[in-house]
Amino acid sequence: MPKFNPKQLQHYVQSLQAVLQSTQDQANHVSPYFVKLDDARQEKKLSEMDSVEFKEIKAEFDDAVTCYEDNAKKLAALQAPVRWLGAHKSLVKNYDEYAKATKMMADALDADKQTIDEEHFTQSENDQELYMGKVQANVTKIFGSAM
Repeated sequence: MPKFNPKQLQHYVQSLQAVLQSTQDQANHVSPYFVKLDDARQEKKLSEMDSVEFKEIKAEFDDAVTCYEDNAKKLAALQAPVRWLGAHKSLVKNYDEYAKATKMMADALDADKQTIDEEHFTQSENDQELYMGKVQANVTKIFGSAM
């Protein structure tokens, strides 16, 4: 049985916390853009939005995708302590699915036509909620067993 390595544990926890903080920071940053887009979408006023504003929203969504994809790679490369291998593998899978769902939302925006693919946008919202819930459950399991 492998020996307990406190340095590995510390590195894992710090790296995981950094990914989670990056995810939260990015979500906080993109949230006002999402709200602005969703308000126009709900009011059926997308075509009335300033085209520069719509393109800015699309760019912010694309930046969020890049952030989440980078975080997914960081999680996949992270060496988890043996006791958390199962939870970590599940976390990696669920975070990757979250990143893919976010990409689906960004890809649902057509900046040139200033339109939204409603089917993909709605599916993305549902998938993001589902997979972020799973990510949170994985993290709770990991940090809960760290005590």
